[in-house]
Amino acid sequence: MKKIITLFALMMAMVPNAISQSVSEAANSKLQITKEAIKQWDIEQLLDSLDQEKLPKAVTGGLIMNANISNFIITNPSYNVSSYMKVGGELGGFIDFRVTKHFAIQGRAMITAEQNQFGIGDTKQRLWSFGIDIPVYFLGRFGNMEKGYLQFGAGPFTHFTFASNIAGKYSNNLAEVFVNPDEPYAKLYVLHDNHFGITATIGYEFPLGIQINANYLVSLSDIFNYYKQEGRETTEAIYPQRISIGIAYRWK
Repeated sequence: MKKIITLFALMMAMVPNAISQSVSEAANSKLQITKEAIKQWDIEQLLDSLDQEKLPKAVTGGLIMNANISNFIITNPSYNVSSYMKVGGELGGFIDFRVTKHFAIQGRAMITAEQNQFGIGDTKQRLWSFGIDIPVYFLGRFGNMEKGYLQFGAGPFTHFTFASNIAGKYSNNLAEVFVNPDEPYAKLYVLHDNHFGITATIGYEFPLGIQINANYLVSLSDIFNYYKQEGRETTEAIYPQRISIGIAYRWK
């Protein structure tokens, strides 16, 4: 009888230890599973945040070539003033600063050739100019950086003219064009061709770094300078504008 009681006591003493060991093993196993799950979740979250893609370098650059049409926006004309768009071109490059996956700042330098037909009444002449645009774009980007993405944005620009037949750069202030029809030899005004304004762009980049883009620029500075004669006043204002489309290539 004593042996049976002793054996029963030993079994009862072993049961808590077994239960404790089993609970401990289950807890450790659960903890290990939880750690693996957290680790896997972190990796998946990281991959999801990157769209499982390789982002381009923070600073990249490239080349741009555009065709354009341009003319003047004319407000409050005193005479029968007109400006019609003519075809030109642009060639230049850009430097791109990637701030985040979806946001970048891009600076461009574009050599431009512009022309339009400008006139007062029946007197018309084709105006042309060669210069440089320096725009800065604040860009939003959506899509996969490796498979292709849409980008769009806007920003300020400055334009400097190297040569033109505007404002005496090429001819004598266009005195033969900008005249009062009633006084054929009375020069009324000249144009200043350097200006600044705002610009917008939209485009798409394909996997190999090839881009298509469309751009719009409009001056915020009035290039009209009234040449006062006999106390005449005017409310005219002239603002250059340009639309361009083209292709680009970005080195990754």
